[in-house]
Amino acid sequence: MTPLRAGIVGCGWFGRVHLERLSEISGVYVTALSDPFLEAAQVLARKAAAHQIDPAQGKVATYARALEMFAHPKLDFVVIASPNKHHVPQILAALAQGLHVLCEKPLTLIPEEVTQVDAAMKASGKRVAIAYQSRYRRNARLLKAALDSGKWGKIVAVNIFGSEDWKTPNIGTWRHDPERCPGGYFGDANGHQLDMLFWLTGLQPREVHATMDTCGTRVPLMTWGQATLTEADNTQQTIPMVFNFVGIARHWREEIAIQTERADFLIRDTVALWTDGNKPFAPLTESDLETASPLIDDTPCLLYTS
Repeated sequence: MTPLRAGIVGCGWFGRVHLERLSEISGVYVTALSDPFLEAAQVLARKAAAHQIDPAQGKVATYARALEMFAHPKLDFVVIASPNKHHVPQILAALAQGLHVLCEKPLTLIPEEVTQVDAAMKASGKRVAIAYQSRYRRNARLLKAALDSGKWGKIVAVNIFGSEDWKTPNIGTWRHDPERCPGGYFGDANGHQLDMLFWLTGLQPREVHATMDTCGTRVPLMTWGQATLTEADNTQQTIPMVFNFVGIARHWREEIAIQTERADFLIRDTVALWTDGNKPFAPLTESDLETASPLIDDTPCLLYTS
């Protein structure tokens, strides 16, 4: 297999996670690291050396500037794990150097920047994936197959809840800086639940009414409200959605409830459950599907295309 060589932007906690995951893949080498705090990149480079070393290079190169790392001659792709405000400029710079990109979420809260990334991706012939990993879980793919089958009728209501302590561990960090982390807890973390909703159902938003509270910080930590969703081919139908995202909780919890005409489905803390009313909620399994295994084909990456 032809080796693949990666660079990582951002050598904090998420950078370390990506290093460990990439090092588990045979034939993939982390060849370069970048962080404005060069010492952080150097520390992570030593950790990389404990996993595997690129035989063509000998040691991991470190950079203080991402743009310099993108020009590294041996890279095939980069992982961007920097503060949110840097995502779009760094994606565009990486594409300009002919590199594939895996970027931590979120991409951006500005629609025009999504269009800009889409155009640059198409022009470069490279791929851009945003790290919404929930859709890769086996149970999520089972639930999508169940909803796509049509057996349980149309979706009639959606309810989403997410919570975690996004306040205490982030005090003094960039996540409480509205310039580097616009949108706070909602903008940074709750994209996982929203990505799952729209990927699972194919529904589209029509109206949204929301309230945010900073809870004594400089960024929103609580967001709650309601929305009206529609089917892509039936914009006259209205599907109610209620959401509540609590970033001042003491624990992580997630619930995505989807009611259809003939069954209720629920993702609770990554476990897919369902009931048709004849039994209590139980784990969703392949035996509950009347079609062949839906897991033969890989779930595609979240690619931003128009």
